[in-house]
Amino acid sequence: MARFQVFSLTLHRALALCATLAAVRASAATDQTSSTAKASSKTEPAQATDEAAEGSTAQGSEPSKDEAPPRDTEFSLVPFVGGNSDQGFGGGYIASLARLQQYREPYLYRIDTTGSATFASGRDGLTVPYVDVFLRWKFPHLIPNLLGLELRASFTRETSLGYYGLGNAAALPAGYERGDDYFKHERMHPTLQVNFDYHPHPWVLSWGVSYIENQVTVPAGTLLAEDMQSDLPYVRELLGNDLPHGVPKVSFSVGWDTRDNESAPVRGLHISEQADLIPGTFGEAHYKYGRWTNTIDVFVPLIPKYRRLVFALRVGSDLLFGNPPFWELPRFDDTFAIGGSRGVRGVPAQRYYGKIKLLSNAELRSELIAMKILGVQRRLGLVAFLDSGRLWADYASHPDLDGTGLGLKYGLGGGLRIASGKTFMLRFDLAWSPEKPGTSGYLLAGHMF
Repeated sequence: MARFQVFSLTLHRALALCATLAAVRASAATDQTSSTAKASSKTEPAQATDEAAEGSTAQGSEPSKDEAPPRDTEFSLVPFVGGNSDQGFGGGYIASLARLQQYREPYLYRIDTTGSATFASGRDGLTVPYVDVFLRWKFPHLIPNLLGLELRASFTRETSLGYYGLGNAAALPAGYERGDDYFKHERMHPTLQVNFDYHPHPWVLSWGVSYIENQVTVPAGTLLAEDMQSDLPYVRELLGNDLPHGVPKVSFSVGWDTRDNESAPVRGLHISEQADLIPGTFGEAHYKYGRWTNTIDVFVPLIPKYRRLVFALRVGSDLLFGNPPFWELPRFDDTFAIGGSRGVRGVPAQRYYGKIKLLSNAELRSELIAMKILGVQRRLGLVAFLDSGRLWADYASHPDLDGTGLGLKYGLGGGLRIASGKTFMLRFDLAWSPEKPGTSGYLLAGHMF
Protein backbone atom coordinates (compact mmCIF):
# COMPACT_ATOMS: atom_id res chain seq x y z
CA MET A 1 0.00 0.00 0.00
CA ALA A 2 1.29 3.46 -0.83
CA ARG A 3 0.12 6.57 0.99
CA PHE A 4 0.50 10.24 0.27
CA GLN A 5 -0.42 13.06 2.63
CA VAL A 6 -0.08 16.78 2.29
CA PHE A 7 -0.80 19.22 5.06
CA SER A 8 -0.50 22.99 5.13
CA LEU A 9 0.10 24.78 8.41
CA THR A 10 0.65 28.34 9.47
CA LEU A 11 2.83 29.45 12.39
CA HIS A 12 2.64 33.13 13.41
CA ARG A 13 5.76 34.61 15.11
CA ALA A 14 6.13 34.52 18.89
CA LEU A 15 2.38 34.10 19.54
CA ALA A 16 2.75 30.92 17.51
CA LEU A 17 -0.78 30.35 16.20
CA CYS A 18 -0.88 27.22 14.06
CA ALA A 19 -3.74 26.67 11.59
CA THR A 20 -4.23 23.99 9.03
CA LEU A 21 -4.91 25.60 5.63
CA ALA A 22 -5.47 22.52 3.50
CA ALA A 23 -5.29 18.74 3.54
CA VAL A 24 -5.00 16.75 0.37
CA ARG A 25 -4.45 13.06 0.16
CA ALA A 26 -4.19 10.49 -2.60
CA SER A 27 -3.80 6.77 -2.02
CA ALA A 28 -3.25 3.67 -4.09
CA ALA A 29 -3.81 0.27 -2.56
CA THR A 30 -2.78 -3.20 -3.58
CA ASP A 31 -4.43 -6.38 -2.33
CA GLN A 32 -2.75 -8.20 0.51
CA THR A 33 -3.38 -11.95 0.36
CA SER A 34 -2.03 -13.06 3.71
CA SER A 35 -4.63 -13.96 6.31
CA THR A 36 -2.66 -11.98 8.90
CA ALA A 37 -3.20 -8.76 6.99
CA LYS A 38 -6.93 -9.50 6.65
CA ALA A 39 -7.26 -10.11 10.35
CA SER A 40 -5.40 -6.93 11.25
CA SER A 41 -7.68 -4.85 9.01
CA LYS A 42 -10.62 -5.83 11.22
CA THR A 43 -8.97 -4.62 14.40
CA GLU A 44 -10.41 -1.51 15.98
CA PRO A 45 -8.17 1.51 15.11
CA ALA A 46 -7.52 2.61 18.66
CA GLN A 47 -6.88 -0.96 19.76
CA ALA A 48 -4.44 -1.49 16.90
CA THR A 49 -2.64 1.69 17.86
CA ASP A 50 -2.31 0.58 21.46
CA GLU A 51 -1.08 -2.88 20.49
CA ALA A 52 1.60 -1.30 18.33
CA ALA A 53 2.62 0.91 21.24
CA GLU A 54 2.81 -2.10 23.52
CA GLY A 55 5.29 -3.73 21.13
CA SER A 56 3.00 -6.59 20.07
CA THR A 57 4.82 -7.10 16.74
CA ALA A 58 7.57 -9.68 17.00
CA GLN A 59 10.79 -8.04 15.91
CA GLY A 60 12.98 -11.12 15.80
CA SER A 61 10.60 -13.40 13.83
CA GLU A 62 11.21 -13.95 10.15
CA PRO A 63 8.76 -14.94 7.41
CA SER A 64 9.05 -18.38 5.82
CA LYS A 65 11.03 -18.67 2.62
CA ASP A 66 7.84 -18.94 0.56
CA GLU A 67 6.16 -15.98 2.24
CA ALA A 68 6.89 -12.41 1.14
CA PRO A 69 6.54 -10.03 4.11
CA PRO A 70 3.93 -7.27 3.62
CA ARG A 71 5.31 -3.85 2.75
CA ASP A 72 3.92 -0.38 3.05
CA THR A 73 5.10 3.14 2.19
CA GLU A 74 4.23 6.30 4.14
CA PHE A 75 4.91 9.75 2.74
CA SER A 76 4.10 12.97 4.58
CA LEU A 77 4.69 16.59 3.59
CA VAL A 78 3.92 19.62 5.76
CA PRO A 79 4.48 23.10 4.27
CA PHE A 80 4.34 26.01 6.72
CA VAL A 81 4.78 29.76 6.91
CA GLY A 82 5.79 31.84 9.92
CA GLY A 83 8.71 33.42 11.76
CA ASN A 84 9.54 35.88 14.52
CA SER A 85 10.90 39.36 15.08
CA ASP A 86 14.49 38.10 15.46
CA GLN A 87 14.83 36.03 12.31
CA GLY A 88 12.14 37.52 10.07
CA PHE A 89 9.23 35.79 8.39
CA GLY A 90 9.18 33.12 5.74
CA GLY A 91 8.29 29.47 5.32
CA GLY A 92 9.47 25.95 4.76
CA TYR A 93 8.52 22.29 4.82
CA ILE A 94 8.81 19.09 6.84
CA ALA A 95 8.74 15.84 4.87
CA SER A 96 9.19 12.14 5.55
CA LEU A 97 9.23 9.00 3.42
CA ALA A 98 9.27 5.66 5.24
CA ARG A 99 9.26 2.14 3.86
CA LEU A 100 7.61 -0.27 6.28
CA GLN A 101 8.06 -4.02 6.32
CA GLN A 102 6.89 -6.70 8.70
CA TYR A 103 9.65 -8.03 10.99
CA ARG A 104 11.68 -4.83 10.39
CA GLU A 105 10.94 -2.42 13.23
CA PRO A 106 10.42 0.52 13.28
CA TYR A 107 10.80 0.63 9.46
CA LEU A 108 12.91 -0.80 6.65
CA TYR A 109 14.29 2.66 5.86
CA ARG A 110 13.29 6.28 6.27
CA ILE A 111 14.22 9.50 4.48
CA ASP A 112 13.30 12.76 6.17
CA THR A 113 14.06 16.33 5.25
CA THR A 114 13.27 19.84 6.44
CA GLY A 115 13.90 23.21 4.86
CA SER A 116 13.11 26.79 5.78
CA ALA A 117 14.07 30.37 4.98
CA THR A 118 13.08 33.71 6.45
CA PHE A 119 13.15 37.26 5.08
CA ALA A 120 13.46 40.59 6.85
CA SER A 121 13.54 44.24 5.85
CA GLY A 122 16.15 46.50 7.42
CA ARG A 123 18.59 49.30 6.75
CA ASP A 124 20.25 47.22 4.03
CA GLY A 125 16.95 46.39 2.33
CA LEU A 126 15.58 42.86 2.08
CA THR A 127 17.78 40.27 3.82
CA VAL A 128 17.63 36.51 4.45
CA PRO A 129 18.44 36.05 8.16
CA TYR A 130 17.93 32.29 8.23
CA VAL A 131 18.31 29.41 5.76
CA ASP A 132 18.31 25.76 6.77
CA VAL A 133 18.11 22.55 4.72
CA PHE A 134 18.44 19.10 6.28
CA LEU A 135 18.39 15.62 4.68
CA ARG A 136 18.73 12.30 6.53
CA TRP A 137 18.56 8.69 5.41
CA LYS A 138 18.14 6.01 8.10
CA PHE A 139 18.54 2.33 7.25
CA PRO A 140 18.27 0.45 10.57
CA HIS A 141 18.59 -3.03 9.00
CA LEU A 142 21.93 -3.02 7.20
CA ILE A 143 22.18 -6.32 9.02
CA PRO A 144 18.52 -7.20 9.78
CA ASN A 145 17.56 -6.26 13.34
CA LEU A 146 21.22 -5.79 14.31
CA LEU A 147 23.20 -3.11 12.42
CA GLY A 148 21.92 0.23 11.13
CA LEU A 149 23.30 3.09 9.06
CA GLU A 150 22.45 6.80 9.14
CA LEU A 151 23.59 9.39 6.59
CA ARG A 152 22.98 13.08 7.21
CA ALA A 153 23.71 16.28 5.32
CA SER A 154 22.68 19.81 6.23
CA PHE A 155 23.33 23.45 5.41
CA THR A 156 22.52 26.28 7.81
CA ARG A 157 23.10 30.03 7.53
CA GLU A 158 22.11 32.24 10.47
CA THR A 159 22.67 35.98 10.49
CA SER A 160 20.91 36.89 13.74
CA LEU A 161 22.36 34.52 16.33
CA GLY A 162 22.40 35.89 19.85
CA TYR A 163 25.17 36.27 22.42
CA TYR A 164 24.25 37.86 25.76
CA GLY A 165 27.32 37.08 27.83
CA LEU A 166 29.01 34.06 29.39
CA GLY A 167 27.63 32.03 32.26
CA ASN A 168 24.35 31.39 33.99
CA ALA A 169 24.09 34.93 35.39
CA ALA A 170 24.40 36.72 32.04
CA ALA A 171 21.99 39.67 32.03
CA LEU A 172 21.01 42.19 29.40
CA PRO A 173 22.87 45.50 29.85
CA ALA A 174 20.72 48.45 30.81
CA GLY A 175 19.20 50.25 27.85
CA TYR A 176 19.30 47.23 25.51
CA GLU A 177 16.67 44.80 24.32
CA ARG A 178 17.23 41.17 23.37
CA GLY A 179 16.72 41.74 19.64
CA ASP A 180 19.24 44.61 19.31
CA ASP A 181 22.11 44.29 16.82
CA TYR A 182 24.51 44.67 19.75
CA PHE A 183 23.91 40.98 20.57
CA LYS A 184 24.02 39.51 17.07
CA HIS A 185 26.55 37.55 15.07
CA GLU A 186 26.48 35.27 12.02
CA ARG A 187 27.40 31.65 11.36
CA MET A 188 27.27 29.48 8.23
CA HIS A 189 27.92 25.76 8.69
CA PRO A 190 27.40 22.92 6.16
CA THR A 191 27.63 19.51 7.82
CA LEU A 192 28.14 15.89 6.71
CA GLN A 193 27.68 12.93 9.05
CA VAL A 194 27.87 9.11 8.87
CA ASN A 195 26.80 6.97 11.80
CA PHE A 196 26.44 3.22 12.50
CA ASP A 197 24.22 1.63 15.16
CA TYR A 198 24.79 -1.88 16.46
CA HIS A 199 21.73 -2.88 18.49
CA PRO A 200 21.67 -6.31 20.10
CA HIS A 201 18.51 -5.54 22.08
CA PRO A 202 18.42 -3.85 24.56
CA TRP A 203 21.99 -2.59 24.04
CA VAL A 204 22.76 0.07 21.43
CA LEU A 205 26.34 0.78 20.38
CA SER A 206 27.01 3.65 17.97
CA TRP A 207 30.02 5.12 16.25
CA GLY A 208 30.45 7.64 13.46
CA VAL A 209 32.25 10.60 11.96
CA SER A 210 31.17 14.07 10.91
CA TYR A 211 32.60 17.27 9.51
CA ILE A 212 31.38 20.86 10.05
CA GLU A 213 32.77 23.78 8.05
CA ASN A 214 32.31 27.05 9.95
CA GLN A 215 32.25 30.62 8.68
CA VAL A 216 31.64 32.98 11.61
CA THR A 217 31.15 36.75 11.42
CA VAL A 218 31.26 38.84 14.60
CA PRO A 219 30.61 42.52 13.78
CA ALA A 220 32.78 45.10 15.50
CA GLY A 221 31.11 46.87 18.40
CA THR A 222 28.92 43.91 19.42
CA LEU A 223 28.97 42.37 22.88
CA LEU A 224 30.65 39.22 21.54
CA ALA A 225 33.41 41.24 19.85
CA GLU A 226 33.97 43.16 23.08
CA ASP A 227 34.12 39.99 25.21
CA MET A 228 36.59 38.38 22.79
CA GLN A 229 38.88 41.30 23.68
CA SER A 230 37.93 41.34 27.36
CA ASP A 231 40.35 42.43 30.08
CA LEU A 232 39.56 39.11 31.83
CA PRO A 233 41.90 36.36 30.53
CA TYR A 234 39.44 33.53 31.29
CA VAL A 235 36.70 35.23 29.24
CA ARG A 236 39.03 35.62 26.25
CA GLU A 237 40.14 32.00 26.59
CA LEU A 238 36.57 30.67 26.71
CA LEU A 239 35.41 32.60 23.63
CA GLY A 240 38.40 32.27 21.30
CA ASN A 241 38.03 34.07 17.97
CA ASP A 242 35.84 34.23 14.85
CA LEU A 243 38.31 32.88 12.27
CA PRO A 244 37.01 30.24 9.80
CA HIS A 245 37.62 26.60 10.70
CA GLY A 246 36.54 23.06 9.91
CA VAL A 247 35.67 20.60 12.67
CA PRO A 248 36.22 16.85 12.12
CA LYS A 249 34.52 14.80 14.82
CA VAL A 250 34.63 11.16 15.90
CA SER A 251 31.73 9.97 18.05
CA PHE A 252 31.16 6.88 20.20
CA SER A 253 28.11 6.05 22.29
CA VAL A 254 26.64 3.21 24.30
CA GLY A 255 22.99 2.95 25.26
CA TRP A 256 20.32 0.82 26.89
CA ASP A 257 16.91 0.95 25.19
CA THR A 258 13.79 -0.87 26.40
CA ARG A 259 11.24 1.51 24.86
CA ASP A 260 8.26 -0.23 23.33
CA ASN A 261 8.15 2.21 20.43
CA GLU A 262 10.75 4.60 19.01
CA SER A 263 8.40 7.31 17.69
CA ALA A 264 5.82 7.46 20.51
CA PRO A 265 6.88 5.29 23.49
CA VAL A 266 4.42 4.37 26.21
CA ARG A 267 6.76 2.56 28.58
CA GLY A 268 10.45 1.83 28.84
CA LEU A 269 13.87 3.28 29.58
CA HIS A 270 16.43 4.80 27.23
CA ILE A 271 19.93 5.63 28.53
CA SER A 272 22.65 7.07 26.31
CA GLU A 273 26.28 7.96 27.01
CA GLN A 274 28.10 9.66 24.12
CA ALA A 275 31.66 10.91 23.73
CA ASP A 276 32.70 13.26 20.90
CA LEU A 277 36.39 13.77 20.15
CA ILE A 278 37.74 16.65 18.06
CA PRO A 279 41.51 16.05 17.79
CA GLY A 280 42.06 19.35 15.97
CA THR A 281 40.51 21.71 13.47
CA PHE A 282 41.36 22.83 9.95
CA GLY A 283 41.65 26.43 8.80
CA GLU A 284 42.76 29.63 10.46
CA ALA A 285 41.39 28.90 13.94
CA HIS A 286 42.71 25.94 15.94
CA TYR A 287 40.65 24.10 18.55
CA LYS A 288 41.08 20.76 20.27
CA TYR A 289 38.30 19.58 22.55
CA GLY A 290 35.90 16.85 23.57
CA ARG A 291 32.31 16.47 24.71
CA TRP A 292 30.54 13.99 26.98
CA THR A 293 26.73 13.92 26.73
CA ASN A 294 24.49 11.87 29.02
CA THR A 295 20.71 11.44 28.67
CA ILE A 296 18.21 9.29 30.56
CA ASP A 297 14.65 9.01 29.19
CA VAL A 298 11.91 7.36 31.26
CA PHE A 299 8.38 6.54 30.05
CA VAL A 300 5.66 5.45 32.49
CA PRO A 301 2.08 4.64 31.41
CA LEU A 302 -0.35 6.21 33.88
CA ILE A 303 -3.39 5.20 31.80
CA PRO A 304 -1.83 2.82 29.27
CA LYS A 305 -4.92 1.80 27.31
CA TYR A 306 -4.95 3.62 23.96
CA ARG A 307 -2.06 5.84 25.26
CA ARG A 308 -4.57 7.85 27.30
CA LEU A 309 -1.90 9.26 29.64
CA VAL A 310 1.88 8.75 29.67
CA PHE A 311 4.48 10.42 31.87
CA ALA A 312 7.77 11.09 30.06
CA LEU A 313 10.93 12.41 31.71
CA ARG A 314 14.35 13.29 30.32
CA VAL A 315 17.35 14.35 32.36
CA GLY A 316 20.63 15.18 30.68
CA SER A 317 24.04 16.71 31.04
CA ASP A 318 26.57 18.09 28.58
CA LEU A 319 30.24 18.57 29.49
CA LEU A 320 32.81 20.24 27.23
CA PHE A 321 36.55 19.74 27.74
CA GLY A 322 39.57 21.45 26.24
CA ASN A 323 39.20 24.66 24.22
CA PRO A 324 35.99 24.46 22.17
CA PRO A 325 34.89 27.29 19.84
CA PHE A 326 32.38 29.69 21.36
CA TRP A 327 29.46 28.44 19.23
CA GLU A 328 29.66 25.07 21.03
CA LEU A 329 29.06 26.62 24.47
CA PRO A 330 25.24 26.91 24.30
CA ARG A 331 24.74 23.55 22.57
CA PHE A 332 23.51 20.14 23.72
CA ASP A 333 22.93 17.06 21.51
CA ASP A 334 23.12 19.04 18.22
CA THR A 335 20.70 21.68 19.47
CA PHE A 336 20.56 24.41 22.13
CA ALA A 337 20.41 23.50 25.82
CA ILE A 338 19.14 26.29 28.07
CA GLY A 339 16.63 27.58 25.53
CA GLY A 340 15.15 26.71 22.16
CA SER A 341 12.76 24.09 20.82
CA ARG A 342 14.66 21.00 22.08
CA GLY A 343 16.11 22.31 25.34
CA VAL A 344 14.35 24.53 27.87
CA ARG A 345 11.36 25.70 25.87
CA GLY A 346 10.28 29.30 26.44
CA VAL A 347 13.85 30.48 27.03
CA PRO A 348 15.36 32.07 23.88
CA ALA A 349 17.86 29.88 22.04
CA GLN A 350 21.54 30.84 22.58
CA ARG A 351 20.53 32.80 25.68
CA TYR A 352 23.21 31.18 27.92
CA TYR A 353 26.76 30.02 27.15
CA GLY A 354 28.87 27.63 29.22
CA LYS A 355 30.91 24.41 29.28
CA ILE A 356 28.76 22.59 31.87
CA LYS A 357 25.02 22.13 31.26
CA LEU A 358 22.29 20.28 33.17
CA LEU A 359 18.67 20.12 32.06
CA SER A 360 15.43 18.20 32.48
CA ASN A 361 12.17 17.90 30.55
CA ALA A 362 8.97 16.47 32.06
CA GLU A 363 5.88 15.83 29.94
CA LEU A 364 2.37 14.46 30.39
CA ARG A 365 1.31 13.03 27.02
CA SER A 366 -2.31 12.18 26.31
CA GLU A 367 -3.74 10.69 23.15
CA LEU A 368 -7.33 11.83 22.69
CA ILE A 369 -8.37 10.47 19.30
CA ALA A 370 -7.13 7.53 17.24
CA MET A 371 -8.95 6.58 14.06
CA LYS A 372 -8.46 5.63 10.45
CA ILE A 373 -9.22 8.38 7.94
CA LEU A 374 -9.16 7.36 4.27
CA GLY A 375 -7.23 4.25 5.21
CA VAL A 376 -4.51 6.03 7.19
CA GLN A 377 -4.14 5.75 10.96
CA ARG A 378 -4.38 9.26 12.51
CA ARG A 379 -3.85 10.25 16.13
CA LEU A 380 -4.46 13.53 17.92
CA GLY A 381 -3.01 14.24 21.35
CA LEU A 382 -2.12 16.94 23.86
CA VAL A 383 1.02 17.48 25.95
CA ALA A 384 1.76 19.52 29.09
CA PHE A 385 5.41 20.12 29.94
CA LEU A 386 7.87 21.67 32.39
CA ASP A 387 11.51 22.22 31.34
CA SER A 388 14.37 23.41 33.51
CA GLY A 389 18.14 23.74 33.37
CA ARG A 390 21.29 25.47 34.52
CA LEU A 391 24.82 25.92 33.22
CA TRP A 392 28.27 27.03 34.36
CA ALA A 393 30.75 28.91 32.21
CA ASP A 394 33.75 26.75 33.17
CA TYR A 395 35.01 24.19 35.68
CA ALA A 396 36.75 26.89 37.70
CA SER A 397 34.52 28.97 39.95
CA HIS A 398 33.44 32.29 38.40
CA PRO A 399 30.67 33.81 40.55
CA ASP A 400 30.76 36.94 38.37
CA LEU A 401 29.62 34.81 35.41
CA ASP A 402 27.49 32.10 37.04
CA GLY A 403 26.11 33.70 40.19
CA THR A 404 26.00 31.98 43.57
CA GLY A 405 22.38 30.87 43.95
CA LEU A 406 20.34 28.05 42.46
CA GLY A 407 20.00 29.97 39.20
CA LEU A 408 17.48 27.55 37.68
CA LYS A 409 16.05 28.54 34.28
CA TYR A 410 12.65 27.10 33.42
CA GLY A 411 9.80 27.14 30.96
CA LEU A 412 6.36 25.58 30.96
CA GLY A 413 3.52 25.15 28.51
CA GLY A 414 1.48 22.78 26.41
CA GLY A 415 1.33 21.41 22.92
CA LEU A 416 -0.54 19.56 20.22
CA ARG A 417 0.57 16.27 18.62
CA ILE A 418 -0.72 15.11 15.24
CA ALA A 419 0.48 11.68 14.10
CA SER A 420 -0.10 10.07 10.71
CA GLY A 421 0.79 6.45 10.08
CA LYS A 422 3.47 4.74 12.13
CA THR A 423 6.45 7.05 11.53
CA PHE A 424 5.34 10.70 11.22
CA MET A 425 4.38 13.06 14.02
CA LEU A 426 3.96 16.83 14.00
CA ARG A 427 4.72 18.73 17.20
CA PHE A 428 3.41 22.21 18.00
CA ASP A 429 4.32 23.68 21.42
CA LEU A 430 3.56 26.97 23.16
CA ALA A 431 5.87 27.82 26.06
CA TRP A 432 6.24 30.61 28.62
CA SER A 433 9.32 31.50 30.66
CA PRO A 434 10.19 34.46 32.91
CA GLU A 435 13.34 34.77 30.76
CA LYS A 436 11.34 36.30 27.90
CA PRO A 437 8.16 38.41 27.62
CA GLY A 438 5.20 36.66 26.04
CA THR A 439 5.12 33.10 24.73
CA SER A 440 7.25 31.16 22.28
CA GLY A 441 5.92 28.78 19.62
CA TYR A 442 7.66 25.76 18.08
CA LEU A 443 6.66 23.65 15.06
CA LEU A 444 8.75 20.53 14.47
CA ALA A 445 8.57 16.86 13.57
CA GLY A 446 8.49 14.23 16.31
CA HIS A 447 8.44 14.28 20.10
CA MET A 448 11.25 16.18 21.83
CA PHE A 449 12.51 12.82 23.19
